[in-house]
Amino acid sequence: MPGIAGIVDLERKLDLRVCISGMLRPMKHEPWYVVGHFQRTPVALGRASPGIIDPQGQPVFSRDRSLCTVMYGEVYHYPDDPLGALKKSSVCKSDDHASSLLKLIDTYGVDIVKKVNGSFVLALWDSRENRLIIANDRYGLRPLYYFAQEKLFLFASEMKSLLTVPQVKKEIDVRGMTEFFSFNFVMQDRTLFKHVKVLPPASILTFRHGALRIRSYWNLNLREDDAKFDQKGSLETAHFLMQQAVQRQVRDEIPKILSLSGGLDSRTLLGAAVQCGEMIPSFTFGTRDCMDQKLAKAAADSLGTENRFFELSANFLQTWAERGVWLTEGMNNCVNFHGIEFTPEIREQAQVVLNGFMGGELFGFLSLTIARLLLRKGSKTCTEGLFHHINHPFAGSELPRLFRPEHHSLIRNLPFESFAESIQNCPFDSPFNKFYSFRFREQAPKSFLYGLLLDNNLVEYRVPFCDYDLVDFISALPPKQKALAVFHRRLLAEMFPPLGSIPYQRTGLPVSSGLTRILLRKMKENLLGRVFRSRADRRGYLDYDRWMRADLKEFLASVLLSDKFLSRGYFNPDYVRRMVEDQLSGSRNLSSQLGALLTFELWHQLFVD
Repeated sequence: MPGIAGIVDLERKLDLRVCISGMLRPMKHEPWYVVGHFQRTPVALGRASPGIIDPQGQPVFSRDRSLCTVMYGEVYHYPDDPLGALKKSSVCKSDDHASSLLKLIDTYGVDIVKKVNGSFVLALWDSRENRLIIANDRYGLRPLYYFAQEKLFLFASEMKSLLTVPQVKKEIDVRGMTEFFSFNFVMQDRTLFKHVKVLPPASILTFRHGALRIRSYWNLNLREDDAKFDQKGSLETAHFLMQQAVQRQVRDEIPKILSLSGGLDSRTLLGAAVQCGEMIPSFTFGTRDCMDQKLAKAAADSLGTENRFFELSANFLQTWAERGVWLTEGMNNCVNFHGIEFTPEIREQAQVVLNGFMGGELFGFLSLTIARLLLRKGSKTCTEGLFHHINHPFAGSELPRLFRPEHHSLIRNLPFESFAESIQNCPFDSPFNKFYSFRFREQAPKSFLYGLLLDNNLVEYRVPFCDYDLVDFISALPPKQKALAVFHRRLLAEMFPPLGSIPYQRTGLPVSSGLTRILLRKMKENLLGRVFRSRADRRGYLDYDRWMRADLKEFLASVLLSDKFLSRGYFNPDYVRRMVEDQLSGSRNLSSQLGALLTFELWHQLFVD
């Protein structure tokens, strides 16, 4: 993704102009990007941006030029009256987010970022204190990577920018690699490179005189019980906050489009937008006649909005996989790259995409496994069960067969240890809230977010479910309201009636259906297995199993059966060959596992070789 970059070189060994120019070059994905930088020993700051939501030039300076900042992203509003008054009195343009935020910091101090509602990452050099400060939003919606030595600190919105500096060695993080194959994402502050870290969400980082400090400024406020829950009042408040969140992100004049599926999250955004008077068009992608196509069209038709369907090409990975890995830098499985082939067409119609990201994490999922956590008390068995719930594409029992023995001896039990550590660090008592926090703070920003970042080189994304006021209210609902998406389904049924009568792709039943009927359907799915489940869900918007046996067959073999890949030294060549043979013969669907291997190999070629 595009963004910001910078250097603090206390030993003054680097040519700052050359280095910052080299770091920004990989982030300039299109010739029309807005690029600017500044250097003054010992610091250099720069930004490369599509200029959609932030067209003003950067870096920007305080009046006395003692503060210099670069920022990527935007702020939606200032919730406190003094901040609103400050913005009104400012000469800054409404889309000059960096100047507005710099003035706030200059007036109130850096801790003011705790109250700034938005999607952003900023870096500020304070020449009075000779310190670098980096801060991001609550949810880490704009990832930032950094490299730290005692006298040298580098940061950038893309890892590839850090790799342009010779001091950053391309040593693979064995733990990070193992987590990628175990969960499809890398946990905590790790990446696939041992010396490159990712800034956690809700962080303020300070680098001064060679000392690095990172402090967290926010966490979820979750309830452990159902006491004093007012259903009617809560629905009305949630409805108001949902509309407010959408209004905050659609009120400018930038052309917008909404990513619409057959699920609850995107149709909630559609309903809120229409109720706010915004007839925003939408798009849907998938295989022809899939459930998402039918349900999205039904939702759009019910509200009188335009919906466009993009049919995925069966061989699109052959064309786009390498480009996708280049953009996401190995942090996401290539089987999640499906939006990349039609983003250029989206760009012709709109520059901002509204997405339902975090809706499920916030309101809860229709999942029996997660709902059962309400009945559990904290225990090691619960942690083990949750680990197996998210342990894919490669289960722990598969890793000894996938990796060579000498390599597996280094990673034994690491995936479970990483997961258990994350669960234990969640500051809540109940298993349900621990897992809720894990998904919200760890899994979503490290996994699902990269589906949005894949397209961020051409379009900007906005995610109304991450509005601070909405999150504060919904996350504090009683656990029983979030289990099985009880509150979300009721919100749709009562506040957006046309959308509540349309089936939900996870059940094939109208959203307004009673919980008993839904549970009976889910239990039948579990009892009758995959055949019945595929008919009941009927989503089928992807078909990698078939694609890898047909249209992608040659591409799959050319990468995973090549001498280069099989001789890497990480993997057991015989097991990899067997996996490919099983996939091509149709005896097993290993598309997710093979996608992870494809991603790692393409990443290795692009960033390590």
